[in-house]
Amino acid sequence: MKEITLLGFLILILIVPSVSLSFSEETKIFIDNNFYKKTDIISIWGSAPGSPQNLVFVTIKDSDNETMWTEKIRVDEKGNFSTLIIAGINDWPNSGTYEIVLESGSMIYSKNFFYDSGPQVNPPSAVADFYISQEDLILTFTIAIISVVGIFVFLARNIILRKKTKYDDLNLDSKKNRDYEKYHSEWTEEESFGDRKKHSVNQKEFNEMLKNKILPNYYETLGIDSSATPDQIKDRFRQLAKEWHPDKRKDSSEEKMTEINKAYEVLSNKELREEYDKYYKLL
Repeated sequence: MKEITLLGFLILILIVPSVSLSFSEETKIFIDNNFYKKTDIISIWGSAPGSPQNLVFVTIKDSDNETMWTEKIRVDEKGNFSTLIIAGINDWPNSGTYEIVLESGSMIYSKNFFYDSGPQVNPPSAVADFYISQEDLILTFTIAIISVVGIFVFLARNIILRKKTKYDDLNLDSKKNRDYEKYHSEWTEEESFGDRKKHSVNQKEFNEMLKNKILPNYYETLGIDSSATPDQIKDRFRQLAKEWHPDKRKDSSEEKMTEINKAYEVLSNKELREEYDKYYKLL
């Protein structure tokens, strides 16, 4: 009987340390919080003393069991491990309950936490509501092109609807000059080179200018000789009109153009030129 009691005592002594050792070597995993927002730091630690090759695998999965993160961690000589993970790294799209899984050999342990991904920039429902089909894109571009053409036509309506002048009907050398369209105006139309019903220069004005000795040299204004023919006067006027048009020059071109117009008005009219020459010779 004593022998049986002694044998049982010895067995108990051997079993108790073994049980105590097994509890002390239990594999565990911990996290510092149960709720995380995007970019929060998740602190993970635990123990796995019986891990093969002193390595454990930590994996984070979302509520759909999709793997969001996985890491291989080496345990120290006491079987402990730790790591830090940024919540939302590599874009965790959905909010919900996430699971941290610890794998040590054939053993698997887990811990849950809630993750808040923040406001959804383009949730699937919103994208679907505003999805534009290829047909809609073609229609949109067509409307845009028509609008641009309509604006162009509206802005160019004066050019498109411009009535033809005598200049357009005549076969003149001046049409070969591409600048004509830019510098075309009433005082360069072909009809302006003929007789005028009203003249800005008259007998009274001649008398006043002669009396005050301010009669201008119209020949010098046009840059021609006093013996110039009507055709020479006309050609010279056209040349100066293009050169001194206000659209082309900003340096007192309007004043200069007025002088040129007045000189041409007098010298291109036979009667006015004769009167002008009489008074001019008296200076």
